[in-house]
Amino acid sequence: MNRRRLSVLMLVAACAVLLPASLFVGSVSIPPSEVWDILCGRGEAGGTMEFIVLHSRLPQALTALLGGASLAVAGLLLQTAFRNPLAGPSILGITSGASLGVALVLLAGGGTIAAGPFTAGGFAATVTAAVLGAFLIMGILLLLSALLRDDLMLLITGIILSYLTSSVITLLNYFTTASNIQAYTMWGMGTFANVGTDQLPYFAGGCIAGLLLSVSLVKPLDLLLLGDGYAMNLGVSRARVRHTQLHSTALLTAEVTANC
Repeated sequence: MNRRRLSVLMLVAACAVLLPASLFVGSVSIPPSEVWDILCGRGEAGGTMEFIVLHSRLPQALTALLGGASLAVAGLLLQTAFRNPLAGPSILGITSGASLGVALVLLAGGGTIAAGPFTAGGFAATVTAAVLGAFLIMGILLLLSALLRDDLMLLITGIILSYLTSSVITLLNYFTTASNIQAYTMWGMGTFANVGTDQLPYFAGGCIAGLLLSVSLVKPLDLLLLGDGYAMNLGVSRARVRHTQLHSTALLTAEVTANC
């Protein structure tokens, strides 16, 4: 067994141990037998312990699992497509784009987003803004990729976009109120504490959609690793792969940024 396969097996084993352990261990001490009964549906219906296990610990554990998987896949997609270990959602500015979307809502919009008759606030506004911000940066990168044939130049452009979005966020912090700054700062720290069963289906749906979209790129990305000329001879379009890869990366990054 080679070292890479052994590392993967060890990580899978760690997840298999830590995920159930997060349901039994927490700030509130609950006997393991009672946690097991709750998970099996034999606990007190509507009780405090059931709420803690099923509506607090379980959503947080699943969110951490999906969030980690999404960020790992997003980084792998970019590193493979650009053949550069430095490539990632943060380097290309996609993470900063999602943060800018949230900043516009929390710092300039007071926690709400409105477009004609559509108005959303709280969780819905944050997720919508993060997705739009990530896809905005992704759209700019797609336009520039048609002009910049060099992957290294595209990475540098992503870094520039990241700094530009950070500058805009700094300006928003200067002109907004103290309460809005506090809200954005608390969001920027990242936490799983506010994740519940109401938000989990939307978050899980977005992450799973991005992961499934990424699976469709396995063979094309493997061919691209052999060289552009070889991949083109086998009918693989580098531009099409890059478009799909950026879409899935933007979706995964936006979901994790908005919810975590």
